[in-house]
Amino acid sequence: MEVNTVDLPTDTARIAVLHGYGVLDSDPETAFDDLARFAAESCRTPFAAISFVDESREWVKAAWGWRGETIPRDRSFSALAIDAGAPFFLIPDAQQDDFRTEFPQVRHDPQAAFYAAVLLVAPTGEALGTLSVFDDRPRLLDDAQVAMLQALGRQVMSLLDLRREVRNLTTALSARVRAEQSAQWQAGHDSLTGLPNRALFLQRVEDALARTGGTGDARSSNPLTGRAGFPAKKNLAVLFVDLDRFKRINDTLGHSAGDSLLREVAARFSGCLCPEDTLARLGGDEFTVLLTNVPNASYAAGVCQMLLRTLRRPIILCNQELYVGASIGISTFPQDGEDAQTLLKHADIAMYQAKERGGYQVYSRLMNADGYQRLIEEGELRQAIEQDELSLLYQPLVNAVTGAVQGAEALARWKHPQRGQVPPAHFIALAGQADLIVPLGEWVFRRACADASFWRRNGHPGLRVSVNLSARQLSQPRLAEFLEALLIQEGIPGSALELELTETALFGSGDATPATLQHLRSLGIRVSVDDFGTGYSSLAYLRRFAVDAIKIDRAFVAGLGQNRTDEAIVRALIEMAHALRIQVIAEGVETAEQRDRLLVLGCDTMQGYLFSRPVTAEGLRTVFSSAERSPVASVAAVQSPNRRGGAGTPRRRPPLLVATLTQPKQDS
Repeated sequence: MEVNTVDLPTDTARIAVLHGYGVLDSDPETAFDDLARFAAESCRTPFAAISFVDESREWVKAAWGWRGETIPRDRSFSALAIDAGAPFFLIPDAQQDDFRTEFPQVRHDPQAAFYAAVLLVAPTGEALGTLSVFDDRPRLLDDAQVAMLQALGRQVMSLLDLRREVRNLTTALSARVRAEQSAQWQAGHDSLTGLPNRALFLQRVEDALARTGGTGDARSSNPLTGRAGFPAKKNLAVLFVDLDRFKRINDTLGHSAGDSLLREVAARFSGCLCPEDTLARLGGDEFTVLLTNVPNASYAAGVCQMLLRTLRRPIILCNQELYVGASIGISTFPQDGEDAQTLLKHADIAMYQAKERGGYQVYSRLMNADGYQRLIEEGELRQAIEQDELSLLYQPLVNAVTGAVQGAEALARWKHPQRGQVPPAHFIALAGQADLIVPLGEWVFRRACADASFWRRNGHPGLRVSVNLSARQLSQPRLAEFLEALLIQEGIPGSALELELTETALFGSGDATPATLQHLRSLGIRVSVDDFGTGYSSLAYLRRFAVDAIKIDRAFVAGLGQNRTDEAIVRALIEMAHALRIQVIAEGVETAEQRDRLLVLGCDTMQGYLFSRPVTAEGLRTVFSSAERSPVASVAAVQSPNRRGGAGTPRRRPPLLVATLTQPKQDS
């Protein structure tokens, strides 16, 4: 057989490239072990190895039939193969050569007589190691076996390249996470005191509310206000603290003295709280406190008394003894609000009452009419759900290659008889506060599945409906049974339904979530992760939860063509998802430039105003028909390197569908 030599770079350059792959001294990996086994089986030899040669040794990544021990470089068959520079290296009978009989692989396990190897050559031309087979008796390989060994060698290099890309991607994403965490800390903290600011405080409250879950039925009288209904179980309280006489001190002694006073107050307040509580500075002379695990009605009052007491000691500034007081308002969950903004607002209202009366005050609904209005809205929303007064709109999901409408996301709408369209963010939040999120979600599922059945009966059997699922819904013990019964009732398969979950829903719904998702997927229901890339555990939950698709957050899509960092992130997310056999959906596609960039990057599905605004169920049929009539073949082709078929595979721009229907621009 004719052997062609290859030009190899200097050993220094070769070793540098080898180290760049990060494979030396790595743990065993099944994929490499399998390739070594395939090599031995294909060449009918008892032994095989995948080895890499650095400055001093031949290190064995995978071995078949022997222990694969490290070998000194000056006694290494792989080093000989690299030095020879031939793509195929052969020693028919090593025991006929006195020099080679001293090699460990000849003298010891596996006592090789025959050795054959192909070089593992990087794309830049450096030989990094070998894929080798050997036998304990002299022999040769036929042409077919040599060809198979060379093909397997190319597979080893492809695996190495993929492994390096994944490692580099993970490193890049980790660096971005660290940068974002640093930026988030700065964005979430007060630069003067180091305390959480308003945004982080509200997030801490929301997180605490999510952990609290339900409020239970055991209740007792609240001695702070004389009203019944304060939960007997541990709960939450929010305190709003406003310093008295601070402005006078700040104006008289200057801002530097005022800043020092605020830092001292922050330190004193911190000493009054438990580690699990949160002290924040909203700005100026306003502080807030989140009390968690409140055991009884008098606990919050006791904390207020400690805060007031710690201010009775003088604060020494500019060689003067200064005294400040405070007025404190208290709101409690769930009586005074079921979301962070409401609890903070009600604590603020109570604080102004405390300024008039002194000390601290507990919020009462008599302080304003907001509580009454909220009760009315809760009743109206409950009625709208029970009497089928809500509606669904659908925003199409467009196949990136063909332009076909392959599904649609269901979006709930509430048209109030007097107030007109209620913003979705408002009534969905109201549903969460009023324990209506599960009934609302069930209504959406029933209507969406009925519409999916309608589409399938009318000529669109492949159309899939996507429904958002909250953490509270996901934690329902009979969710899978409910959906299975609904699918049977409407006569549609599980593949007609897709569930969109946020990271909050995945991690906030309990330990049973993986089993629930597995049950849902066993029914054929697809599971996708919404707003992917915005959470810091995105990669972690791809490992923990089985999902079919990810939705790249609109914030990254908006930067395509304008922000190189955003485009790099989108590229990395798409490549990572495809490596994991997860489909990619891009939401918020609003411009042709964004569409074209996503096509080039290999996105599978797109959604956004560029294709269609949200439409009714009947309107979606029109959109579907419009897409079918669109002359996709006449649209210019775009080249995509990330699709099967290679870098030259033509990709068609999906046609624009419907962009004239007027809806509030809150969706994709």
